[in-house]
Amino acid sequence: MKLTAYLFITFLLGATLTAAEPKTKNQQPTTSDAPRPNVIVLITDDQGYGDLSAHGNPVLKTPNMDRLHAESVRLTDFHVAPMCSPTRGQLMTGLDAMRNGCTAVCQGRSMPRADIPMMANYFADSGYTTGHFGKWHLGDSYPFRPQDRGFQETIHHRAWGITSLADYWQNTYFDPVLEHNGVDKKFEGYCTDIFFDESMKWIKKQITKNQQPTTDGSAAQPFFLYLPTNTPHVPNVCPEEYSAPYTGVTHDGHPAPDTFYGMIANLDDNLGRLEAFLTENQLRDNTILVFLSDNGTQSKGAQALYNAGMRDKKTSVFEGGHRVPCFIRWPEGDLQHGTNIDTLTQVQDLLPTLMEFCDLEDKGIKLDGSSLAGPLQGKKKTLPDRKLVIQYKVSGEPWDPAVVLWDKWRLIRGTELYQVSNDPGQASNVAEQHPEVVSAMNAHYNSWHEEVKPIYDTPRWITVGSPKANPMILYAQDWTGDYCDNRGGLTQGTALGYWNVIVDQPGIYEIELRRYAKESNKTFTESVEGPENEGRGARPVAATNLRVAGGNYTINAPAGSTHTTFQVRLPAGKTQINTALLDSGDRSLCSAMYVYLKRHQDGADITLSPPSDRQAGARVPVAPAPQKGKSKDNAKGKAMGNANAKTAQPAQPVKLAPGDRLLADFEGPNYGEWTLSGGAFGEKPSAAIDKVTGQEGRQLVDTFVTGGGDRPTGTLTSPPFTIEHSHLNFLIGGGKHADTTCVNLIVEDEVVKTATGPASKDSQKRKIMERVSWNIQKWAGKEARLQIVDNATAGWGHIVVDHIFLSNSSEKKHPAPLNQPLKTNH
Repeated sequence: MKLTAYLFITFLLGATLTAAEPKTKNQQPTTSDAPRPNVIVLITDDQGYGDLSAHGNPVLKTPNMDRLHAESVRLTDFHVAPMCSPTRGQLMTGLDAMRNGCTAVCQGRSMPRADIPMMANYFADSGYTTGHFGKWHLGDSYPFRPQDRGFQETIHHRAWGITSLADYWQNTYFDPVLEHNGVDKKFEGYCTDIFFDESMKWIKKQITKNQQPTTDGSAAQPFFLYLPTNTPHVPNVCPEEYSAPYTGVTHDGHPAPDTFYGMIANLDDNLGRLEAFLTENQLRDNTILVFLSDNGTQSKGAQALYNAGMRDKKTSVFEGGHRVPCFIRWPEGDLQHGTNIDTLTQVQDLLPTLMEFCDLEDKGIKLDGSSLAGPLQGKKKTLPDRKLVIQYKVSGEPWDPAVVLWDKWRLIRGTELYQVSNDPGQASNVAEQHPEVVSAMNAHYNSWHEEVKPIYDTPRWITVGSPKANPMILYAQDWTGDYCDNRGGLTQGTALGYWNVIVDQPGIYEIELRRYAKESNKTFTESVEGPENEGRGARPVAATNLRVAGGNYTINAPAGSTHTTFQVRLPAGKTQINTALLDSGDRSLCSAMYVYLKRHQDGADITLSPPSDRQAGARVPVAPAPQKGKSKDNAKGKAMGNANAKTAQPAQPVKLAPGDRLLADFEGPNYGEWTLSGGAFGEKPSAAIDKVTGQEGRQLVDTFVTGGGDRPTGTLTSPPFTIEHSHLNFLIGGGKHADTTCVNLIVEDEVVKTATGPASKDSQKRKIMERVSWNIQKWAGKEARLQIVDNATAGWGHIVVDHIFLSNSSEKKHPAPLNQPLKTNH
């Protein structure tokens, strides 16, 4: 059969494929005479496909994982998202990240929509007891907590891990404070040991409960245990006995990442303890045990030492970012244990599979996953031909970032095609040799994205004032705005954001604003490290501002204040909670990173906070960190814009090369997912292209036009993106004020690159735009943001920016002819 005919047939099959229908409650279970199986889903955090010895790791020893691997059915082409929350959201809902709304780890994108049932709901509503011990990372405020999503018992840390911003203040992996059914409680021991210990204690309670006679003669109640460990995620911490065997060890010149491997060794020991417990309590044979990881390895050292031949690691849309181990064992379930399934599978398949095996009630939702019951039991050799899409992060825009998977084909950015059966390291882009495959996969992606993007755009709403969560806390990682979910965000103290909320009941609400968690007892002004003016992050907070439900309130924060408290009347319904910590000039320093809310009882005698006409002003300029190798003149800001500045040469048009990634061309009706502060940037890009020369397209950033002159200030910050190219290229014009009219590249909360405009005009008095090309290879694999800054108020006090794109070469190496229209890779 010719390739074109084969592609046409398989494209039709893929277009008509629907998820296998799960059982309804009235259908018979798979093993009709046996009690329904118990289920344990064990998911490790940031353990890559190559991070266990069963997959060929030459240094790491994981005997218990290897034993489970030998006794299980192995999914050897199994895929998740390249990052924590999106994978977990897909696991819990059976829906693609773009469809369930959970596509990132913070910025309001770590919460699957509240109207979607989760895996625990399916089990609980079908008669199972449900328990969760470990990581959650799918929302920390009602109604997104695990106890709100079907779990009857939960012990967990908040946000991405122990030491995250939302976690208990100064928590550590040893003797941590964890949240037990909504109440913080201190536990003794190492975190992973605790989660396994508490899991087994909980199972023991279910055994004891089931030994009690029932009045109706009903069978014992099965359990569903969700055991998502927070290791081996950073920070790399473990008992020394586990890291010691790897300290000083090298392989082919690569040092072993001792604490990272030590965390996995500890996990392996705990798996062995769990297996012994199941055997001792006669639970092993009728328990479905699913073992998987949430994304590729987090460790650069582990990637360099052994990555199972795959390219890249966590956060990458190449194979090393999302292909992970998955083993499934059920001794009484007639699975084809000891065999591999090499068919393309995904984490969304696990929920429909468990629904079929456990006879769970169907909730009438069309899932994106397909049941694997047939292949696991040998009743079907393969699944129907299908194309899968992995897309995550906050923008939701086409291919930002995304990969389409079809059998062994991988299409990245719509232009790069890899055949991983022949090229597991994805070294050769074969798009030119297989245009029919590229076309078919692009067609699938375009159709999929057109369907899910409107669903993705649906906001997620935190509910305040509900009797189920009153009082409650809002955390910065769940706001919409700047990236802020870790200690770095607290240290810097510059992030701005707001929360979408639903006020459950009208009434008077107490709203307390803090920069630091209440248990820290730290003041607004001091740094993370110590009192005011000691260490990084001391901020001159003089007042706080709250905007909610159409009201504006400002309260002074006297020296030594840890918080301010507002008493406001809120109507029921949807609104936003905006906060700002202000300096003495009422300029915004950052938002309150912790907001404590409480609805007062009806009729309470409360004095309301008066409205204020003091507004939160523009963001206070933040000086970027000094750069290594920066010239003395540039470091001092000597080359300021002035009337005698040398005239620059206007930039020439550039054609994007295959594989380039356009970050922004500012041709849309607004700034999209970019975050605004201050008034300099207006609400949308400028269309006044007659004011500049050298720009691309019909719109651009020009704060002189959008701000109405030089006086307004502000910033425009991109969504986070992963550095997967060698160069970042853009057009820049406007002021040459170091640090105040500039474009900054921010990596791990530090400005690592900065550029200013040329402060120059041509003979027709049009501002000249120059091209800038930064070599960014040293930050490959890291998450970055671009920030466009206008914090100058006079004399070229504005910035002009356009056409930002990533490339694997300097843009000057592939200029387009002057009469050739710009071709982008949207």
